[in-house]
Amino acid sequence: MTIIHLDPTTEIKNLARQCFPRYRGRSFTINNSGRSVNINSYWDGGSRSKFVMLDLATGKRLDIAQNGTMHDGGPIAPEGVKVPTGYVIAEHVISCGKDLGITFHVDPNTATAFLPDNVELTSDEQIVLKATASLKNTYGGETDRRFREATRKHDITRDAWNTAKAALISRKLLNRAGAITNSGRNAIAR
Repeated sequence: MTIIHLDPTTEIKNLARQCFPRYRGRSFTINNSGRSVNINSYWDGGSRSKFVMLDLATGKRLDIAQNGTMHDGGPIAPEGVKVPTGYVIAEHVISCGKDLGITFHVDPNTATAFLPDNVELTSDEQIVLKATASLKNTYGGETDRRFREATRKHDITRDAWNTAKAALISRKLLNRAGAITNSGRNAIAR
């Protein structure tokens, strides 16, 4: 798994505020791919990312200055930056004027502190979660698309669907309205 969807817990909000004190949003993800992070930061076509590096042990914060254009002296790290163990590079993204939240880039060894618990799913629960994550239930006047598509692909019965859906709601992998939660997204990503 390389992207982890996070619920806005107190710890995550505090981490976000350490990096970006004025951020009040609720969208957080972690990238633990281990790949270098492109830290170019400038406005381009209505979009921009801002970066901060944070030492998780001491809380010491290093703002990464705008860079990447000829006016800034070009990119400060053309090949990207590897995130050291024990550090996080936080990226706040604005794309076409819309706040897309904060992504915490971490070394895979550091990511273990953020990893959600492993969730065991039955095959019916996997079918329901994947259908919920990938399809709108109502589209173009057609209703109950998720179940119909799951039945077509996997031959799941209505009773098995309803049982799996109720179990996922009780485990908070789906919310009461039947929408997938961050925990549900993480469960199917694994």
